[in-house]
Amino acid sequence: MDKDSFYLALLGAELSVPNYISRCKAKPANTDTCNHAGKVAIVTGGSLGIGFHVSKSLVARSIHVFIGGKCRKTGNDAIKAIRKDFPNAKVDFIHLNLGSMKSVDDFADDFLSRDLRLNILINNAGIMFPPYELTEDGFESQFQVNYLGHFHLTSRLLETLVQTGTENSWARVVNVSSYMHIIGSPDLDNLENRAQAWYQYSSHKAYADSKLLILASMYALNRKLRKAHSCVSVCVLHPGVVRTDLWKHLTFIHKYPLGLIGKFLYLTPEQGADTTLYAALSPEVESVSGCYYDNSQPCRSARLTYDEDFQDFVWDKTSALVKNLAETNIE
Repeated sequence: MDKDSFYLALLGAELSVPNYISRCKAKPANTDTCNHAGKVAIVTGGSLGIGFHVSKSLVARSIHVFIGGKCRKTGNDAIKAIRKDFPNAKVDFIHLNLGSMKSVDDFADDFLSRDLRLNILINNAGIMFPPYELTEDGFESQFQVNYLGHFHLTSRLLETLVQTGTENSWARVVNVSSYMHIIGSPDLDNLENRAQAWYQYSSHKAYADSKLLILASMYALNRKLRKAHSCVSVCVLHPGVVRTDLWKHLTFIHKYPLGLIGKFLYLTPEQGADTTLYAALSPEVESVSGCYYDNSQPCRSARLTYDEDFQDFVWDKTSALVKNLAETNIE
């Protein structure tokens, strides 16, 4: 078995019958159907798949939603679909290409210029298993889109989140990771995952690494927020294995059998939104921070993610990458 098949086999283990049964028997999560008028949320990747249903559900609770996405047409189509069910919906689209730090800065500048509060930041967008490609900033695509772009976006919006949160209503940062983070093993000397040649690259390993880095950096952020006594909570979650376009980069030999399995065991995008909505809205997790959720329940993430030295290394190295890139762009 080659290494890519090994990673897919591990992913398949998550689709086991016992796991499926446990999801079916689980008590429905309390995502709170109350009116949240006056609140503002950002959902990256909020125009497709899980993100679309997250955006729509937030709008249904009278939350003003800003969808961040790469394709303006897809974003506008999503807004039209949402307004078909909720004609008075407060929902806007701002262009966001997470593979470009300039685009992340432009998105943050646009949002901040509106002088709004920010109650909920949902870092949902992502890509999975693409061919090897470097972004315009010179980073491996999954590293930047899944991890680095969201890291920088959160940093840019953090002050507004801190100013928004109160003792009775904390601001929330919700990060979508994956069960596959458990097999992540990033090269600490090459965190950005640049390959010397395409044949040295495993898209499955790069995906798992990016999802593990999300956990490590957000645990580090949680410690910083608790030390500062800020009313901002941070969490990470696995949404389940969901039927979305994320699977489009699989080869036919993998896509066909997984597609057959998926008809019976994969979640729909609407079901896949449940854990994200639980983390973003549930009164059960008000002021609860630093947790990893699966199926709307707290659970343990990979052992490495709890190593505070590792968390600090990832945070410091990532911050340095962002700073160096900013300085290079200025020059």
